[in-house]
Amino acid sequence: MIIKVKTTPTNEELLSLLRKELPSDYSLREFGLDKKTVMIKKSAFIGAQVTVRKNEIAIDESTPSVVGGILSSLAMIELASLIVFIFACGATTRAKFQAFEREMAALIFKLYN
Repeated sequence: MIIKVKTTPTNEELLSLLRKELPSDYSLREFGLDKKTVMIKKSAFIGAQVTVRKNEIAIDESTPSVVGGILSSLAMIELASLIVFIFACGATTRAKFQAFEREMAALIFKLYN
């Protein structure tokens, strides 16, 4: 999801505002070689990747950890032998990823428009 913004924030500004606005149990960290991406972790399986570009902010659903990514990938390709175990351990569905992505997009839109 891409949000057009009037003024492009720096990563430091974005991190600061998100830390104020998000619940304390969410974790935030800069990511990537150029540190232009912010990873927001809601749980081991649900997260979002926020990338600041000129006059826009891109928000993509993402698994915030390697283990969560592997398990989510397995769940999405529906390996029958693992699906019951993964859902029993609280794996998420695509709808939860999309809901979190929309929640982050609404918050960033409110902050920057």
